[in-house]
Amino acid sequence: MFLLLLLVTAGVTGYEGYRRLNAMNARVEDLGREVHHIGQLAEASAESAHAADAHATEAANNARAAAGARVQAEQLQKQAESRQSQAETAAQQAQQQADQAQQQADQARDQLAELRRQREAELNHVQEVLSHIVATRRTQSGLVISLPDSTFKFDFDSSELKPKNRELLSRIAGILLVVKGYGLSVYGYSDDVGTQDYNQKLSVRRAQAVREYLVNAGIDAGVVNVKGFGKTSPLVEGHSEAARSKNRRVEIALTDTMIKYGAEVPGR
Repeated sequence: MFLLLLLVTAGVTGYEGYRRLNAMNARVEDLGREVHHIGQLAEASAESAHAADAHATEAANNARAAAGARVQAEQLQKQAESRQSQAETAAQQAQQQADQAQQQADQARDQLAELRRQREAELNHVQEVLSHIVATRRTQSGLVISLPDSTFKFDFDSSELKPKNRELLSRIAGILLVVKGYGLSVYGYSDDVGTQDYNQKLSVRRAQAVREYLVNAGIDAGVVNVKGFGKTSPLVEGHSEAARSKNRRVEIALTDTMIKYGAEVPGR
């Protein structure tokens, strides 16, 4: 009886131990699965953390690049503003220079107009005075004093000035001495009798004689030049004595050297 009880007690005790062992093993397995799951979660968290770190690094790099781009953009903006300011300053200076140049041009034009007016008035006065003693006509750049054969005669084949010629030239020189800023050209002309070579040389000799007299009368030799045209520039056409008498002449051209004008044809 006792042995049976002992066996029963041992059997019960063994079964309880077996049950507890199974329960413990089940718990261990559950814990193992929890640990594995936690490990997976940890790995996932680590991967997420790594990805987040990579994203953070990329974001930081992007932020630094953006900051650098912003700084560069600000520098470019400052450079552009500086260039614009320089351009505006240069434009203002250019406009000021243009205004000054225009003002100077206007002043020069006004001064030239005033000078022309003064020279015009002076030429009119000189012409009026000369016209009382000798034929004088206006040209684009001055005056031409005509000394025709009828009033300023030379002997045949001669360039010697007669007393009457000298008297007339003295009166002309007295008037020309008071005007300044003019050049003088003495032109000699002949009629159509004789060869071109002969008449050319004769016209030069007679023009030279007039020049020498004017210089001796006090006119600056540096402003007086001479040219002979011979029979190449007749005043009138024809072969009559009247025509030839008009073509035999000396002309004194008074040319303004302070104001430049267009070219003129001597003897016209």
